Amino acid sequence: MAWCPFAQKLELQPESNQQPAIRPTQFIMHSIAAPWSVQRLFEYWKSSSLESHFGLAYDGSLGQYIGTETRADANASANRRPDGTGAVSIETASNLQSSDPWTAAQVEKLIELGVWLHRAHGIPLRVCRSASDPGFGYHRLHPAWAVAGTACPGNARVKQFKEKVFPAIVARATNQEDDMPETLGRYDDTERALVPRQWKNVTISGVDLLTGAKSYTASVWVNLTAPTGATVQGRFYHYRTDGSRWTAGITERLASDGGSFLDFHNSGSIASNEKLRFEVVYYPLHGSDDQPATISSTRARGLYWK
Repeated sequence: MAWCPFAQKLELQPESNQQPAIRPTQFIMHSIAAPWSVQRLFEYWKSSSLESHFGLAYDGSLGQYIGTETRADANASANRRPDGTGAVSIETASNLQSSDPWTAAQVEKLIELGVWLHRAHGIPLRVCRSASDPGFGYHRLHPAWAVAGTACPGNARVKQFKEKVFPAIVARATNQEDDMPETLGRYDDTERALVPRQWKNVTISGVDLLTGAKSYTASVWVNLTAPTGATVQGRFYHYRTDGSRWTAGITERLASDGGSFLDFHNSGSIASNEKLRFEVVYYPLHGSDDQPATISSTRARGLYWK
């Protein structure tokens, strides 16, 4: 088992000795919905059937309860998979509604811990593209990480993860922290039809979102009207000048009643002969339905380093 050198060791027994080993491939961030210290969380885990690997107080104090190569039970199906891989979890102090942002001290410790997990276990510097995809994420990112659905860690902290925490982990782990990133920010309110079962490039003030970046983290949001339960898949890809491409993993979202605001994320690096693009495909709820969905607006946000 592995213990973080800058965390207070508060070993939880019998879980630490009795729960099976994992090969950590993900780091998932939570809010505990209580303003607890790491010691108070340790006492709570003693009487609970659940537990996290780490706890983080408002003042940045970090506690570790189980080694990162032992299963902890905070992430439903991500705790340990049949192939032995699993997620490292952290519960972070919050208000009772999990509506407050992480403090500056919490943000700094999450970055520090994320870099350590990348270097200690090789967790890749990308946002998890599916529930089993290696990388970094937050609890509500994939439904399979929660038994009955969750809003954890709250809107404010999801925003911080996307805009501050994860980009800073990437920058610090790749020794680019002193480089000021460029900002990707685009919006397009052109209404477009999305024909069923056909991949379509999403243009947001042009089809090419980025060209030539040492590293980037990018998100695309699609405002779409489609029948409830319909499926939308999205993926980023790198288009090369010779016509070939590298394609990232597919992220799947379900349409809800009224309009759906669907989010898609990726991170990586782009060679000088590549352009970052994004595409979606729409699958109606019924296979015989040929009515298109309607995209009413799209936006792209992110950071990148030249």
